[in-house]
Amino acid sequence: METEQSNDVTKEWRLYMYLLRCAIRGEKPDDIELSQYQGIDSDRLRKRAAENGQVFLLGSIIDTYAVFCGEKAANINYLACAVHEYEKYKRIRNVLAIAAQKGMPFVIFKGCVLADLYPQYIQRSSCDTDIFVNKEYRQQSVEMLLDIGYTIDEEHSKNEVCVLRCENRLHTIELHTCLWEDYKGRRLEILESMELTGSDKLIKLNTCGFEVTTLGYEEHLIYQLFHIIKHFSLEGVGVKYLADIALYVDKYGQYIDFEDLWEKLERLDYAKFAHYLFAICIEFLGMDNSILENRQMEMGEELSEFMLDLFNGGAICGEKKDSWQILGMMTPYFTGEKKAVKGRLRRKLSVIFPRARDVQNHYTYVRKYPVLLPIAWVHKAVNYLIKYKQKGDDWYNAGEKLDVAEHRIDLMDKLGLLG
Repeated sequence: METEQSNDVTKEWRLYMYLLRCAIRGEKPDDIELSQYQGIDSDRLRKRAAENGQVFLLGSIIDTYAVFCGEKAANINYLACAVHEYEKYKRIRNVLAIAAQKGMPFVIFKGCVLADLYPQYIQRSSCDTDIFVNKEYRQQSVEMLLDIGYTIDEEHSKNEVCVLRCENRLHTIELHTCLWEDYKGRRLEILESMELTGSDKLIKLNTCGFEVTTLGYEEHLIYQLFHIIKHFSLEGVGVKYLADIALYVDKYGQYIDFEDLWEKLERLDYAKFAHYLFAICIEFLGMDNSILENRQMEMGEELSEFMLDLFNGGAICGEKKDSWQILGMMTPYFTGEKKAVKGRLRRKLSVIFPRARDVQNHYTYVRKYPVLLPIAWVHKAVNYLIKYKQKGDDWYNAGEKLDVAEHRIDLMDKLGLLG
């Protein structure tokens, strides 16, 4: 039996998703529909929008709900949001124009490709521009970006992703030489075999007022699911990505071979998760249901758990903290190298005492000398205590960290992501 609190959360979820549907479809909220949700705090909705990077998209429509309930509008300066987004797109156009002049084969993915699907492309806020380039062009590409005023962010760059920021930090570029960054493992090998960036699969699209080269229709959807599952597995993911998926499938689903798509998702162990995700998009955001035709799946109580997790952005310990604290624990599950251990206690023990091949990369001595694994366990515990003392309230305590990891592993298992 649902508690009063869970009923309130469900009601808030339904209202938020209804407003989101209206926003991405360019529709005005219906008064009869809104009347079902009176009593929900509009400030809480604004907070949800901020957490999901949807303030500009949902701000005015939340104001509509607030006024309907007899409250005042927030009077947020949405024009400032618009100017900020326009500035980023101006820089993207400039970068792509210079790259074309120099013969740099830049492949744009996410970002403007998805933003173009919204009623106004500036409604979809993004933190950065993702560009794929073959390894042979990486050095030339970096030098070109340095020449036009970008600087390398060494702290956040990886072997396969060079992060560059413009002088006023208004625009960030993530230059990828691999779509899955530095992650390695069984699942990444399967993705690699699909050759999503193969030259014969790239297409050209007019997005946000300029032409880009991007991934093929099916390839881009597979990548989006990979990206969502990465965040879902390692930290939790919000409802922003549901809007992206719904709009993408509606516009480009006609060009996708769904039978081939599902075969690939089965190989990746993504099929159950994708089915649930698409079902949510169909019910709450009005996505076309063709993608689930001829597919039968009985969805259990984990569907509600999944929706709640999406709504909370993965947070289970009060206010969302630095969720990447569990990245090292979760990476082997995400990459397909580790399956869920049955039993809550055994799962927690497997998190505290990982196998030699599952320890984080900065304990490399264990990979070379597995006999040193117990030392790595102690080393890991000492590092945690140091960070916990430094970070204080911003850091999960030991119990919270185990609870967060346990929650993610359990939900991943229920959604078929652990094979």
